[in-house]
Amino acid sequence: MLFRSVFIVFLVISTDSSEQESIRRCVRAIGSCLLAPESTEGPYYWNSTVRNDITEGKAGVPFRLTVTVLDTATCSPLSDALVDIWHCDAEGIYSHYIASSLGQNTRQTDNSTFFRGQQVTNKQGIAVFNTIYPGWYRGRATHIHVKVHVDASLTNINGAIYAKGGHVSYTGQIFFNDTLTDEVAKRSPYTSHQIRRVRNNEDGIYSRSKGSTTIVPVQFLTANGFNGAVKGDITLGINPNTVSTESGRPGGRPPPPPPGR
Repeated sequence: MLFRSVFIVFLVISTDSSEQESIRRCVRAIGSCLLAPESTEGPYYWNSTVRNDITEGKAGVPFRLTVTVLDTATCSPLSDALVDIWHCDAEGIYSHYIASSLGQNTRQTDNSTFFRGQQVTNKQGIAVFNTIYPGWYRGRATHIHVKVHVDASLTNINGAIYAKGGHVSYTGQIFFNDTLTDEVAKRSPYTSHQIRRVRNNEDGIYSRSKGSTTIVPVQFLTANGFNGAVKGDITLGINPNTVSTESGRPGGRPPPPPPGR
């Protein structure tokens, strides 16, 4: 399989603007960008709306995800890009595809929208989402899907902001450290899972897409560890002039859950 690659840098975002600018200067000083592959879109993509909080009140460990987008031609922040994420809930269910997520042999959709959202990057190339630490389902390691749209325009329809036009320059997946996920798995509502969780090195998509390069570093926001909130910061470098080869590629349906799920 031929993968088009993107530049990945992990940064801890500081509230000190001078420190942030020092980090950005170091990034720009790199003579050549490190590259990492894209990954399949998966079967559960659905166009979402522009919003910061995508939880819709669903339970889970609160997780603030910060995505910084860089233009690999200059290693500079890419503003006005549309970061588009989606992931399953704490019990492995995707909104809009609840029946299929439950293992039913159907592509019937529904109107639910939890854990889907888009944000436009600011002048520093940053988009922030408030979500939860994702759950997992049979056959896949814990992950978040992400696309980056370029040159999209926004329109307000009955108070909801939708993106249209432009093109997708990046399609990929963000993964998590297995040891951290082990700890999350001990907490409600994640404990409701009746399946064996797939670890990163057992996930074929993780292996084929070099997922170790897109493991998001996670930090605790309180002294309570996973009993409080956590955050993750990841920087994705893209070529905004190209079109993703993985956009629109479902990559197959995950296997159904075992009986009794």
